[in-house]
Amino acid sequence: MSQRTRRGFVKTDEVLAKLEVGRRGAIQVSTEAKIASPEYRAAQSLTNAIDNLAEILTGDPSYFHLKPATSRQQGS
Repeated sequence: MSQRTRRGFVKTDEVLAKLEVGRRGAIQVSTEAKIASPEYRAAQSLTNAIDNLAEILTGDPSYFHLKPATSRQQGS
């Protein structure tokens, strides 16, 4: 008898950590490859796909984008 798979539960934190590594690699290729080369276009496509999946998992379309620094205001 075969065992049933447990689908429907995504380990979001684990997946996002792995996607972050892949996204950094794709960005590295984008910055090193000749603009408009096949490598550049594939890396851009991969970055967009990772961002789309992160948005689906988190609801945040800019999950991996750098966030502006915030400063705490001192009380009077």
